[in-house]
Amino acid sequence: MIQIAGIIAPIFGVMAVGYLAVRVGLFGAVTARRLVLFVFNAAIPIMLFYRIATIDFPEEIAWSFLGGYYASAFAAYGLGMLSARFLFQRPIDEQSIYGLGAGFSNTVLLGIPLLVSAFGDEATVPIFLIISFHSATLLPVSIILIETGRGREGQAASMRAARLVFEVVANPIIAGILLGLGANLAGLSTLPAPIDAVGRVMATVAIPCSLLALGASLAGYRLEGQLAPASVLAGIKLLVQPMLAWVLVVPVLGLGWPWAPVAVVMAGLPSAAMVYLFGARYETASEVAASAVVLSSAFSVVTLSVLLVLMGA
Repeated sequence: MIQIAGIIAPIFGVMAVGYLAVRVGLFGAVTARRLVLFVFNAAIPIMLFYRIATIDFPEEIAWSFLGGYYASAFAAYGLGMLSARFLFQRPIDEQSIYGLGAGFSNTVLLGIPLLVSAFGDEATVPIFLIISFHSATLLPVSIILIETGRGREGQAASMRAARLVFEVVANPIIAGILLGLGANLAGLSTLPAPIDAVGRVMATVAIPCSLLALGASLAGYRLEGQLAPASVLAGIKLLVQPMLAWVLVVPVLGLGWPWAPVAVVMAGLPSAAMVYLFGARYETASEVAASAVVLSSAFSVVTLSVLLVLMGA
């Protein structure tokens, strides 16, 4: 347990520094936003490019673990929608945001630093595989549901979905993954010295920067009187989804290291800030989304510690 504390404490400690820096006024919301943009558009993409370009891929990739992870994600998504429909009597467009809050993990800002710290470089391949499909699977479903709920099926929905597909493909993080994969497959695992030096430095700074950015972002969210739905979504996200993922990847698929631990811990990550941003973008249940992000992030300190112990970190 002391070893797990050694993993968890620095991760959430740096997040706390970012949170407090905003709360005490060391920097404001604009600076926090710029830090998030730097992480998403530069630090993480360069780190992923460097790690993937220089990694030795395992001889066999357990592709089935993606099925296990995403089955748990969509099951949690469905449970979030059901809670919105039957517990809180929300319309279908808001149900989609509840679904995202229950099934969309914080894979980038928290998942990458946590899993790399806990499981080492062996976790890189399964991490980038999950990230590669994350936005491309869950977000289009939400757009379709929102447009359907608002009575704008057909061309408007299809055009929005097409625009989202373009956004996913043009995403700097996805670009970093694809470029790194291309370099690796082309046999460029030994990068030119200047590129290797920059990549090595960025791989070092990306993790603390992402944690600072996450903490700073959380300082801008409030519970906004939505404690009941946020608690339900946090419970599904932190408890039900990782349990489902474990059942699918261990007893059902029989997967081992590092595929099973990565799938289960990724499933147990808190709701991503993207859930709130998505709700705000479509003006749908954004207060519930913000509350779910804050609450799940706070309680994940405990739940992730337990998951790391159980999964052999």
